[in-house]
Amino acid sequence: MRFHTSAKKGLVLLASATLLFGAFGCGKTDTAEKAPGYPVEWSETLDGETVTQNVSKAPTHAVSLSQATSEMLLQLGLEGSMVGTAMKEEPIYEPLVEAYDKVPVLAEKEPSFETFMASEPDFVTGWGVDFTKRVIPAEKIRAQNVPIFVPASMEKTDADLDTLFDDMLKLGAIFHVEDRAQQWVDGQKKDLAAVQKEIGNLPHKRVFVYDSSDGQPFTVFKGYTTNILKLIGADNVMENADVDKTWATTSWESIVEADPDYIIITEYVGFRNEDDFQQKVDAFKNNPQLQNISAVRQNHFVRVRLSEITPGVRTVTALKRLAEEIHGITIQ
Repeated sequence: MRFHTSAKKGLVLLASATLLFGAFGCGKTDTAEKAPGYPVEWSETLDGETVTQNVSKAPTHAVSLSQATSEMLLQLGLEGSMVGTAMKEEPIYEPLVEAYDKVPVLAEKEPSFETFMASEPDFVTGWGVDFTKRVIPAEKIRAQNVPIFVPASMEKTDADLDTLFDDMLKLGAIFHVEDRAQQWVDGQKKDLAAVQKEIGNLPHKRVFVYDSSDGQPFTVFKGYTTNILKLIGADNVMENADVDKTWATTSWESIVEADPDYIIITEYVGFRNEDDFQQKVDAFKNNPQLQNISAVRQNHFVRVRLSEITPGVRTVTALKRLAEEIHGITIQ
């Protein structure tokens, strides 16, 4: 069969239009389904099961179930992408107060599952314990297809400052604010390098971290806290106590035997614990069993907030102050 010339021209034009329309249509579909840089994947161990989590675009309804992860998100300027925070345990890190005030508070402590879901979350983060029956079980959240992110620095017994930096870079990728995350990490590394330069070759100090006591002292053994203290020449006397945990109880006898140069005391200013720094210092000084410890004899007690020596955005700033107190120097 042969077509007339006019018919052939019509078919060519129709085919060209169809191809052009199809090309534009496919472009729109691809853009909608796959944003640049996505999907972003990561692995989590939830309820003893290792699962892959992912996002196909930057979350816009993020919820944080811990103050530490709230501050991590806020540090990246993500308050506009957050629809809820919870578990404010102490005053918010001062540079982030204004941003924090823009985010709805779902609960002062743990929110219910119903309250959590009412915020229509498309991403949630927090400590590992936040995704157990103590708060909201991971299986209930996963059943709603809400991806969960627990920073590795909060989970690993070998976590260090680089682990935290990787967590922040991962959050940067998840929310497509990679430049902000990298800028923050680079700034923190620069600030830490300045501190370490001032310390130079000063002798290391042996420290014991005291959190609280319920008959026996609760302290840190391995992980993030121990490893960040090493960065300023402070060696945790409990690190080699053959306890494969981050935080756990020890005995008063073990502190006497270790004889630390300094005792770092966590002070709580919030609803979780009514103990404060001076009460804990007095407890050490008034305990006959502890009178010959070097730190007690020399009144070497150092105050910290728990948020300053656990994973979060305050670490490097806190390390500078701790280095000054432990080594007796002034860092510009």
